[in-house]
Amino acid sequence: MLIDPQLLRSFVSVADLGSVSRAAERVRLTQSAVSAQIKRLEAQLGCRVFARTTRSLRLTAQGEVLLGYARGILTLNDHAVLHLGAARRIRDTVRIGCSEGLPADWLFAALTRFREKYPEVELEVTGGISIALSELTRRRALDISIGGRCGGSGVGELLWSEPLVWAFSERSFLNPARPVPMAFLSEPCPYRDAALVALAGHRRRWHIALTAQSSGALLAAVASGFAVTPLTPSLMATGLRAVPTGDILPDLPRAEFTMQLREGRLGEAATEVAADIRHACHRWLGSLQLRPGFV
Repeated sequence: MLIDPQLLRSFVSVADLGSVSRAAERVRLTQSAVSAQIKRLEAQLGCRVFARTTRSLRLTAQGEVLLGYARGILTLNDHAVLHLGAARRIRDTVRIGCSEGLPADWLFAALTRFREKYPEVELEVTGGISIALSELTRRRALDISIGGRCGGSGVGELLWSEPLVWAFSERSFLNPARPVPMAFLSEPCPYRDAALVALAGHRRRWHIALTAQSSGALLAAVASGFAVTPLTPSLMATGLRAVPTGDILPDLPRAEFTMQLREGRLGEAATEVAADIRHACHRWLGSLQLRPGFV
């Protein structure tokens, strides 16, 4: 049995966007055509991939399994089409957003390889806060943005998730008799928001000791023992440790890292960049050797 890649592309778009109408805009089909494609896919597979109500649309257990396979199939398909046509000279500009708090070594390595492969494509990278980059992508000022969130807004393609922990210097200790000094990035910041919600329901006293404009200043303050901050394990540098939760500090939610594409059909170069980012991210996650807590 062969599955039409177009059916999978529509399926992934509906899963990513949570809406048939928004998915139809992405794949440039009518809403009824996308609905028909999903029905064809379900008939071909012999199972339901979405559970539908009048107000919501969510993946079934079978749909969750299919989503992983579909992403892999489409990535390989896009690579094959673009790489076999690499003799064509691609000229374009691709605008990419990279958020604060993103472990970005793997990302810039992938972008460097892309630039070497397609020297006539200009890559323009903008750094910033996830919320701002998401809005720029929605307004089509960026082609692709990668950022973190807590609580899941449903916008963008999930690349991976990991627990959010309280990071502090491994050489320092918190005085139980004094309020816990906190360090946060300036608003808007999803980690800050998640931490403040958790702290509001906890009995331990705390105060904001630092509001930083950059992750560099934030990490320097934490490494010195000046303050505690919410951080993901992938950004825990040498000299930092995770403070156990419980009496000292409350539990935190998971952080999710997503890739958001601008609405409408992407150009050839941007499509290739997005495929390379997915592939590089999967390789990077594999190199972490299934560190506990990662998905």
